[in-house]
Amino acid sequence: MQTFSNMQRSLTYQNALSHLFWLIAFGIYTALSSIYLFLPPMFAFLGFMFYRTLGRHDLGILIIFSIMLLMLEAEKGYWFGSSILYFALISHYLMPKLEQTMRCALCIKGIFVLLAYIGYWGFSWMINSVLLLQIPSLDWHIFFYMPIEFALIAIFG
Repeated sequence: MQTFSNMQRSLTYQNALSHLFWLIAFGIYTALSSIYLFLPPMFAFLGFMFYRTLGRHDLGILIIFSIMLLMLEAEKGYWFGSSILYFALISHYLMPKLEQTMRCALCIKGIFVLLAYIGYWGFSWMINSVLLLQIPSLDWHIFFYMPIEFALIAIFG
């Protein structure tokens, strides 16, 4: 028998396939969350994962979460790239100050969920006010989504 010592199994393709699977699964989930209102849109969860990967400087995963945020924006009718800009601003300016003043990791995650939903609505309100467009409405469903996504961030984040 002949052995091939220079042959290696490449994990790069396995990672790319798993990322592609997660993108497709999230696309299906986003479509289902628009139909069934009891499914949270995972906005805060994606924002928190975006924040974590931005801090870790992992470009590949950051691109995956950016694509997922863009898919969510397209489905919900948000401005293109506004959630990425909002989470980048929060990650760069607000979250480091919160982490310096607070040591409770669970509290920071809870504040992030509030910032994701209520803060993004305020961010959209500000942009639409400047551009003299219709002010976005605050849906009561987000108060149902916030505890669910907080639990997901607390468990998986």
